[in-house]
Amino acid sequence: MIQKLPLSLLADADIVVVGGGPSGFAAAIAAARTGGKVLLLEQSSMFGGLGTAGLVPMFAPASDGERMIYGGIFDEVNREMCRRMGAEMDSRSWQPINPEILKRLYDELAEAAGIGYLFGAKVCEAEVENGRVSAVLVAGSTGLRRVTGRVFVDATGDALLAALAGAEFDYGDESGHTMSPTLCAQFSNIDFAACETAWRAGVTDRSIWHKMTGEGTAPLQEHHFVCMKQVSPASAGSNLGHIYGLNGLDEFELTRGYVEGRRIARIMEEFYRKHVPGFQRAELLATAPLLGVRETRRIRGEYRMTFDDYTRRAVFADEIGRCCYPVDIHSGSTDPEEQKKVERVMSETRFKHGESYGISYSAMIPKGIANLLVPGRALSADRSIQSSLRVMPPCFVTGQAAGAAAVLAGEDVREVDMVQLRTRLAEMGAFFK
Repeated sequence: MIQKLPLSLLADADIVVVGGGPSGFAAAIAAARTGGKVLLLEQSSMFGGLGTAGLVPMFAPASDGERMIYGGIFDEVNREMCRRMGAEMDSRSWQPINPEILKRLYDELAEAAGIGYLFGAKVCEAEVENGRVSAVLVAGSTGLRRVTGRVFVDATGDALLAALAGAEFDYGDESGHTMSPTLCAQFSNIDFAACETAWRAGVTDRSIWHKMTGEGTAPLQEHHFVCMKQVSPASAGSNLGHIYGLNGLDEFELTRGYVEGRRIARIMEEFYRKHVPGFQRAELLATAPLLGVRETRRIRGEYRMTFDDYTRRAVFADEIGRCCYPVDIHSGSTDPEEQKKVERVMSETRFKHGESYGISYSAMIPKGIANLLVPGRALSADRSIQSSLRVMPPCFVTGQAAGAAAVLAGEDVREVDMVQLRTRLAEMGAFFK
């Protein structure tokens, strides 16, 4: 947080959204569609975050087993992406993502909604006056400049703007350890017919890996084997390998993460070629330009979402949507017992059909700041429920609520009329209990 500097004005908007991943994109679209003058600032060259730049190969399941509960902008995006891919939409399962199709879809939706946006815009400081963010400082091709606004939405995933504005936050577990990130990748030249034949015989990439792990011959000390997901007739995206002991807020550590992630992807390519049926001629096409960080800061908000809210299937008076994804805390170390616990906890916490928990609007409001909302994985939560809320579909839900609320907000985002907000969200397709 700094005092005003004599920097030139880059732009002014009613609502400034920082970060163009799922929560930021949904916030900008929701705000624009409800009458807000919006400017979205994204440091990369595209919308979509981990679903595009991060090459995460799939959206988490969108159904509670009875109905699709992530209604509104996510449902719109997912349906249209599937149509363009020529793929059947299955809300009960992991939905494959074609990142190039998704990039273009986001571009078109942004243009249709009339939002203003800038790529290559890195927010690096905040100006705060009397508990209000008055401007952000943006590093771009013309140097360091100011962007002013009335309401700000921090959709960075790291609560960067909130931290710059002086908000309090938590980081990782009690010892400061976080979930390990992954650098996703794309592979081509795969014979999925051969894969299917082997799978029917009980021979899968996961079973082969775990057998090698038990024998001590796996090329990485890695029990938690996530996925290789088919995304086209001959290609797949991987969410494989973890980069342990990495601080996602440290520039040097992040640099190490990209280098280590590319090394792991090459190791996985060799593993699949040598050991997995159907992958004998597989080729590593690309590693992601965005590291898949699962956890950094979590703001301390007006309400803190907790594991108790998860287990009691909470309903809130200020509810902005629902979530049904299980607790999914990836290991922070190579300890095999800690890694085995990940899948065990996911299984133990998985809801029955028709069950979900509510998301409180107040969890997006950082204490002490009047005109800032923080949707996505950095909202106010303990680690257990954050590991459920962090996946992309619920990030769309909190983002669209933040955007709609920003339009309704007066001097303080705490004073938004919840009946009016929930009515607008319901009109968008949001699901409530």
